[in-house]
Amino acid sequence: MVSLKSLLLGLAALGCQLTCAQTAPAVLLQVTGEVHTVLSLTRHDLSALPRKDFAENRTVVQDGKDVTLSIRYQGVPLRQLLDQAGLKPDRRAIRRAMVIATAQDGYKASFSWGELFNSHLGDGVIVVLREGSDDLLEKDGFPALRSLQDTRSGPRHVRWLQSLEVVLP
Repeated sequence: MVSLKSLLLGLAALGCQLTCAQTAPAVLLQVTGEVHTVLSLTRHDLSALPRKDFAENRTVVQDGKDVTLSIRYQGVPLRQLLDQAGLKPDRRAIRRAMVIATAQDGYKASFSWGELFNSHLGDGVIVVLREGSDDLLEKDGFPALRSLQDTRSGPRHVRWLQSLEVVLP
């Protein structure tokens, strides 16, 4: 027969497990694949990363006229996160590596190792935490990824970024 004391202790333990599972911080961004250390970054982790300021001048057509908009971003260079995770392959194999950025809705964009680490384009590939006055972690619940040096700005803009995977083809 089960005593009242052991029943209450069992219920208390179950309650703690449910509460603990509910209060665990949600992972917003993962860095996985061919890395030494898989990164599972929470809101707190992302907010604690050292940020840099970036600006992008974009020309758009409004009312039939070209208008240049200056957009300000705060974020973390993608290379910085990849360096933090540590790329696994040796120095020759890594040259074939691709980084696949995936959004919550399944949208994907890719970058080659050469673009990120061996060209000026890599200087402008950022994980965006703030766009203008908007904190994206508050507004969207996820960071975004932008490639500020691309000729066409849209295709490699990943909104609601949830994972970065390093792959070898």
